[in-house]
Amino acid sequence: MSSIDQIVNLISDDLNAVESKLTENTASEYSFVDMAVQHVVEGGGKRLRPILVLLSARACGYVGSDAHTLAAVVELIHVASLVHDDVLDEAAIRRGRETLQTKWGNKVAVLVGDYLHARVLSMLVSRHSDDPAMEILADTTQAMCEGEVIHAYKSGDFDITEEEYLKIISFKTGKLIAASCTLGAHLGTNDTQQIEAITIYGQQIGTAFQIVDDLLDFVEAPEKLGKNAYGDLREGKLTYPIIFTRKVCNTTEKQMLEKVLNPDSDETEAITYVESLFQKYDVERHCLKVAQGYADLATSSLRAIPQSDARKALENLANYVVSRES
Repeated sequence: MSSIDQIVNLISDDLNAVESKLTENTASEYSFVDMAVQHVVEGGGKRLRPILVLLSARACGYVGSDAHTLAAVVELIHVASLVHDDVLDEAAIRRGRETLQTKWGNKVAVLVGDYLHARVLSMLVSRHSDDPAMEILADTTQAMCEGEVIHAYKSGDFDITEEEYLKIISFKTGKLIAASCTLGAHLGTNDTQQIEAITIYGQQIGTAFQIVDDLLDFVEAPEKLGKNAYGDLREGKLTYPIIFTRKVCNTTEKQMLEKVLNPDSDETEAITYVESLFQKYDVERHCLKVAQGYADLATSSLRAIPQSDARKALENLANYVVSRES
């Protein structure tokens, strides 16, 4: 296993350049707009998606400033989605800080998310229409929105299947992670086998990442999680750990689980009951095992990529996504 600092050591200068791009391309002449935007853009996070653009590009033979631009673009798309998610979820904390909607209200938060998408368009406008990045990002943004709509529609559906849920997260989370890898690969090579291998890598770690994220919402300390724990439980959302628990528990437990997942139920009772089921059925171990399986598939896909320090960093990153070692 490797820490995130060890993984990104290879591209530290590139990441600094990406941070500069983010600041330069989101600045506004209006002080309040600038303050609100920088509150979320500079709000921390591991910059996973920019890291994937940079490492994928390097693994496929590219070193240059266009990777910085595309890395900044995918991060802005990601941050915009988080801003809108926080409004939908009425989240108070994100990355250890007040969310925009807590600090300045829903209207400001929604409009800042829209502003970030506008800045993305501005950054892409000078690219050629036949640039693969244009189609990749258009398809990705559409899929993310579709995933959000489907997830909102399925919210509170106790009978959502594992297959349905994995499809939703492949759209909501996996698409942008996979696209980050694909964008980087396209910068470095025209080899379709390599591009496909990197894309599969991204798809697999995207699923692993979300399963672990689902789990951490239940088992991670709030101060380390960077947001309020049990958020999905409070909203009555069935995520991967709950879907697995529902599958393995007995009929009486399943009926009680459905009852406590109702948003109108007592929160303390719900948390206590879910924790007891997680312990009984060793849910944490199962989720980590499943996530590691996806990470292993991701690593295996990289065999089509030439050996290099960047490829090794991608392999280590797949394991980091599961372990989340700081």
